[in-house]
Amino acid sequence: MTLPSSIEQDPILLDGLTEIGNIGAAHATTALSKLIGRCIMVEVSEHYVCSTQKLPEVLGDPEQQVVAVYLEAYGAGKGGMLLMFSQDTATSLVDMMLSRPHAVRELDDTDRDAICEVGNICASAYLSAVAKFSGITMVPSPPGVSVDMLHAILQYVSAMAEEDSSELMVVQTQFVHGESSYFGNLLYLPDQGTIRLLAERFRAV
Repeated sequence: MTLPSSIEQDPILLDGLTEIGNIGAAHATTALSKLIGRCIMVEVSEHYVCSTQKLPEVLGDPEQQVVAVYLEAYGAGKGGMLLMFSQDTATSLVDMMLSRPHAVRELDDTDRDAICEVGNICASAYLSAVAKFSGITMVPSPPGVSVDMLHAILQYVSAMAEEDSSELMVVQTQFVHGESSYFGNLLYLPDQGTIRLLAERFRAV
């Protein structure tokens, strides 16, 4: 049997990755709440597949400034992860983490370190869920953080894509604390080998 190499054309693979996103969000909730010392829910509001070429259309104004935390996966399963926030969302999350009043501002080094840890927890939780289900080793790289216009960040995403694999999963993520909600987008860009392996695993379930 020839396994599809496209996520969008394989409903079994898409459903499986959706479930992995929910599992990763549950793990991120536990880790983030433990880090902050208060309950913060990480919820998934939507999953969809998108090509790197169409990302600017679905993510909004390319001139908007965003905060992005990125890392790569190494091992038997390879790929890239990137979690993006608006700058106001990033500073809101940081101020909540540090128990201080929210203020609109440019991110300083303390802010960057804090939001980098949020992104690292969420991206690593997703990769851990992928690795556990597929039974392969996926080791995340140290995270990096960038503050730039959306179009510049998406150029980095395109550079991470292989020529034969420009598809990625977009996981719309919501951070909920009390009556406050903050939104971000988690992008998962697996390589072709990982796509084929996951398709095989999901069919064996």
